[in-house]
Amino acid sequence: MVKSYSDGLLAPFAKYMAKYGDWQISDLGASVLVPKENYHFDSILVRSKRLSYSADKSWEFTASVVMINKEDFSSENFLLFQRLKGYECEVVRKGHLRKKYSFQSASLLEPLQIEIPGLYINGSLVESLNQDHSVLSKVQKIVPDQISIRLFSQPIVTKDLDEYCREYRKTYESPTELIWNVSIEKFVDMILSRKRYFQTIDLIVELLEEIASKVQRITQETQARL
Repeated sequence: MVKSYSDGLLAPFAKYMAKYGDWQISDLGASVLVPKENYHFDSILVRSKRLSYSADKSWEFTASVVMINKEDFSSENFLLFQRLKGYECEVVRKGHLRKKYSFQSASLLEPLQIEIPGLYINGSLVESLNQDHSVLSKVQKIVPDQISIRLFSQPIVTKDLDEYCREYRKTYESPTELIWNVSIEKFVDMILSRKRYFQTIDLIVELLEEIASKVQRITQETQARL
């Protein structure tokens, strides 16, 4: 059992998720699930986030897809990282009565493009996700608060967008690794329905796997074209 799950409601969650792999504790104290086998992601980081409008917590599931780790990364991989940056995307939700989800290029890419003129926004991953019925169906069933697909980089602590873009340029010009992070944020309440709770957990893991497969494939295809 994962020691960081002190809330009694989370013990059943940790036990259920163990069917996917083994639990570890990260350096930050968050819980990391390392899959047993046959997954396109290397791990899932699970952490809680307090909702701004209530005392409830949402849960963030972040699948890490390691394409090139720090030990194997070199200056020869800089261009690959820079090309892939433009594929980053996120989910948007439209409608009032019946919400409809779709993917779009990450909102941060346009302001980054002003600071980094060489950054090209590529909609290929967005198009692939929006044309995949299985992916969109799972998103619709999960009803996520947020989904993002981004290349990992060290956090930049600032609320100023211009400063963020200036600082990120350093990472863009000299990246140190190539890792995709696929994050799904969702408020999941087991009190209302235990069955629905675990069904949602399964859908989240399945969706993370499907998206991880896509980013792995698009990385390999992009690398082959360089």
